[in-house]
Amino acid sequence: MLLADIWGMNDLKHADEGPIQVAVLLLFMQGALAVTLAVEAVGSAIIFGGASAISALLSIAGAVVTLMLVSKLRRRRRSARRWVMSLQIGWVVFALVDLGLALALAGRGLTPVGFLVRIVLPVSIFWLLRRPAVRTAFSKKAPVAESHEEDWELEEVWA
Repeated sequence: MLLADIWGMNDLKHADEGPIQVAVLLLFMQGALAVTLAVEAVGSAIIFGGASAISALLSIAGAVVTLMLVSKLRRRRRSARRWVMSLQIGWVVFALVDLGLALALAGRGLTPVGFLVRIVLPVSIFWLLRRPAVRTAFSKKAPVAESHEEDWELEEVWA
């Protein structure tokens, strides 16, 4: 079974769903990679202690938030798009701080895979969510039949 079939990417009803589904898939991959990063950071915190514990806590929090936002983005929550875009900016800032620490403490920079995961992936997700078709898809109100009625009422209150 293809991953596109699992995520329902082959059952697109609207033209704007393609970029949204790709962004959701990339965000899920980012969450999975963030879990791996968190495990690595916890290992470093156990071995080195001190300031690396802060990095471990930030990595764990980033992984949890990223995976929570996957389902909200898939359901086209208006606030989810803004949160995901803010999270992507946070991931890039975190990567640049981590790069600065790596250069200062170990004298090494990001590996090519690290650069792709920590810089290119967040920028790609950010770019996908900034596309005009995606912006208009998230600006439309979801019909009551597609979403939970109480969630829709809460969105109306906070809109």
